[in-house]
Amino acid sequence: AEAGAATERAAQSRSWSSSSGDAGTRRRPAASLGATGLAGGLRQPDSFCLSSTAFVDQPSVSVPEALLNHLLETEAMYLSSQSLQPVTMQEILGTLDAYKVAKFIHAELPKRLAVRIRMIDNLRGWRKVPELVNVRSDLQKWFRMMRLVRRGADVPFEGFIDCIKTIKHEGKDVVRDMTVGMHKLCTLRSTDYTDEFVNEFLDDWFMIRIGSNMLVDQCIALANEEDGGLAKPTGIVDVHCDATKVCEQAAEYASMLCQVHTQKTPVYSIDTYLEGKIGPQMGYDEHMTFSHIPAYLRYIMMELLKNSFKATVMQCATEEDIKRRPVRILVSSDKHHCAIRVSDMAGGIPYEVGNRIWSYLYGRAALADGEMALPATALAGYGVGLPLSRLHARYLGGTLQVSTFPGYGTDVALHLPIIHSQQMEDLMGHHNGL
Repeated sequence: AEAGAATERAAQSRSWSSSSGDAGTRRRPAASLGATGLAGGLRQPDSFCLSSTAFVDQPSVSVPEALLNHLLETEAMYLSSQSLQPVTMQEILGTLDAYKVAKFIHAELPKRLAVRIRMIDNLRGWRKVPELVNVRSDLQKWFRMMRLVRRGADVPFEGFIDCIKTIKHEGKDVVRDMTVGMHKLCTLRSTDYTDEFVNEFLDDWFMIRIGSNMLVDQCIALANEEDGGLAKPTGIVDVHCDATKVCEQAAEYASMLCQVHTQKTPVYSIDTYLEGKIGPQMGYDEHMTFSHIPAYLRYIMMELLKNSFKATVMQCATEEDIKRRPVRILVSSDKHHCAIRVSDMAGGIPYEVGNRIWSYLYGRAALADGEMALPATALAGYGVGLPLSRLHARYLGGTLQVSTFPGYGTDVALHLPIIHSQQMEDLMGHHNGL
């Protein structure tokens, strides 16, 4: 009873608006990074403290399950109105202590989950879409896990690492479910939602997810093996990242997928060019290395190459045809940027398709419940590889552009800045959640 009364008084003393269910009502909180942050210790949010699981220096409060769920829902609503705290690469590169990263995640991840919950709540008709209902339920479950997991000197760190690993694993189907769900919502309420709104909404929703996963990945990578981590000294950042090697790894895997699913093997070449040097650089010793997140670069290249390889072999009837249409990968670097171009001769993209290549509403996931539905495969995926790759590029401070030549082929250009200390997470999208 005392906990309930305290919650009611706390709610009355704060100014925040409840979910209106109006898709057109959004408010963009100003993201700011103050003096405190990932390296120096995050200033804890002014939120309801349910137990010592949230902040280890406060006493526990026992409450009934129903009341606890109500408190958590209320807190999630409150936290969704708070500004998200972007992280600079200086903090990522300069904070190689898993415990400090965990402290930041413990405070920041619940806010990022709460914002995504609020975004779904603000969609008219979402309760009639099973996929959106399930995603929201999962988000609330993960929010609860983060608010109740213990972290501190008096508890094993393994428990916290296991918690965030579970959240990451359980969220593996979120991209499919959100894409299918938004497509169904548009079908149910076609007058309420335009393609532009849905694509901007999903861009923002997935961008917050990318940033959250990056924090989780960094913490797991830094943590000791006995705690369930990977014990990598620099975490997910490779200070000697070789873009050519990453492209080779991505090409080998994409080629293998193509052979398995189409029984055809694409032909490709990789050339590396460096500023100040004439001609392609042949040996690894001649390649430029730089600080970057190879897993994210590999993901982007995998998606681009799967598209080019599949399109190429599907255009070819024989192996000789495939040999005449090699996919060419060009890697070019200077001290500040890395540019990668993928060029194919797979016939190009019809001009009438236009910007739909960046849409979430025309892929396999969006058609998952329709007559034209096709099963997702490791090669074809859910048909949202391009928009998600562009989001990852944007998250890393870069760009992804497509130039098509109908009847001939397609060029895709990825431009990435070499990671530097002032680079900051891009969490300020079209909606930023509200």
